[in-house]
Amino acid sequence: MSRNIQGFKVLPLLFSSKSTSCHEIFIKEHSVRIDDDSKPPGQTLFAINIPPIATVEGLKNAFSIVGKVRRVILENNKENTTNDGFRRAYIIFHKREQLLKVLKLEKLNPLSPDDKPVKIGLEQWIEDYNNSICDPNLLQQEINSFMKDFDSKESKAKAEEVVDDEGWTVVTKKGRKPGLSRKESVAKKLNHKLEKGAKKKELKNFYTFQIRESKMKNIATLRKNYEEAKKKVEMMKQARRFKPY
Repeated sequence: MSRNIQGFKVLPLLFSSKSTSCHEIFIKEHSVRIDDDSKPPGQTLFAINIPPIATVEGLKNAFSIVGKVRRVILENNKENTTNDGFRRAYIIFHKREQLLKVLKLEKLNPLSPDDKPVKIGLEQWIEDYNNSICDPNLLQQEINSFMKDFDSKESKAKAEEVVDDEGWTVVTKKGRKPGLSRKESVAKKLNHKLEKGAKKKELKNFYTFQIRESKMKNIATLRKNYEEAKKKVEMMKQARRFKPY
């Protein structure tokens, strides 16, 4: 007997025709506010609680009980997967009549058909591992293609290099590594920047002897200013003294 939970229809799903127990999935008609060409309204079924062992081909076989399935979108993103690995899927049919028939079903076809069983467990892990190993012939082809392009670029760069009378490679804007051309004006600018940078990097009053010398110079300057100020005061006093005769 079919059940409905919070708007979802509950359907049993067998792994194979020999399975003695089933897994329950929850389905309902997919509906969104914004139309999506990949999930046409009226022809798309939304299913959740899809087991981790399910594949696209397996789901196509399960829902083919109402006719050929047009497309299955099985989401594998972490944000669309529960902590226990169960996922959600969208089953797109060719006709709306197929969708309506599914919503009235009491059971589905098994995930793993007898003529083309779905691989799981160790067998699936071995296949995934073997598929992850790169074919050495294809790898060699990629390497050869890359080296051919690299050699071509190097040859072109060497052809554009300029060598002076002494055998030195002249660095220009069109050389192997584009840079500044060796012109007198450029050299002057560089020297000016280097001298300016050297002055900026000079540390003042950093070492102990520099601090001591700086203090002594300040004291000498103060004494000199003091003696000059005394002479000026004495001259002013002489100028103001009363002289009746």
